[in-house]
Amino acid sequence: MTPGVENGTGNATPENPTPENGQETPALRGDIPSTDGSSGNREAAKYRTKLREAEGKLEAAEARITALLRREIEAHAGKTLAVGADLFDIGKVNVDDLTDPEGNVMPDAVDVAIEALLATRPGLSNRNRPWGDVGGGRHELPERAPTMHDALRYKGH
Repeated sequence: MTPGVENGTGNATPENPTPENGQETPALRGDIPSTDGSSGNREAAKYRTKLREAEGKLEAAEARITALLRREIEAHAGKTLAVGADLFDIGKVNVDDLTDPEGNVMPDAVDVAIEALLATRPGLSNRNRPWGDVGGGRHELPERAPTMHDALRYKGH
């Protein structure tokens, strides 16, 4: 049994924390720090805090990237639709449906989604689409076919 001293409460406390064989154990000496777990808990809490901050920054970056991709798709859809955002709002299309696995916009998929939307809602199309050549301005005249007048004027050899 370890020798102790009465501390007035009836409990014995060790006066000299050496075992019966006379050698000090490292846990009982004061020169080696004890591992009571509180420093480990603080370090784990610090890493959990850093993890939460990193997750928050990652979510914010993903939201910004998704917003940029959505704007790019809306700009492409705006060439055909009156309002490019109608593709998402009315067509119920997600950005993930219109991007490849690397996150790049697939113009062919956007065009297919626009055509599908216009098939059900043709009034959403852009009414200010260019018509092409409507006959204004100077043109080159096509080569005309010979007429009877040309035949009478022709003097062959």
